[in-house]
Amino acid sequence: SRLPPLPLRMAANKLHWARYLTKAKLEFSPFHSGSALGFLTQLNSKGVREAVPKLEVTVKRLRGSSGDEAARNPQMSVTFVDGREVLLDLTEYKVKDLYAEIEVQTGRLELEAMRRGKPWI
Repeated sequence: SRLPPLPLRMAANKLHWARYLTKAKLEFSPFHSGSALGFLTQLNSKGVREAVPKLEVTVKRLRGSSGDEAARNPQMSVTFVDGREVLLDLTEYKVKDLYAEIEVQTGRLELEAMRRGKPWI
């Protein structure tokens, strides 16, 4: 059988997809299409804020007119509770791909917790 879309699975899980995030830093140009604005909207949503009240979200808008910022691709770095930082080039990812990457890291953290004796939910 086919799984429901990722956001529906996350809502049904009652454990939030952002639960292991401590920091998220987005650098993007509002003049370029991409997943940055969509993901930023999700990070600032009420559900994320309630699930992860200590999550630090930093946004840097790249001017894109001249200089070093013009040559930079939009990017996002997320830091997890274990200190691991993952840097993502937002020109290569769609929003659903960003969720999938975070879920991979979440699975890694849950597996490590289970190895330490935390019961599986």
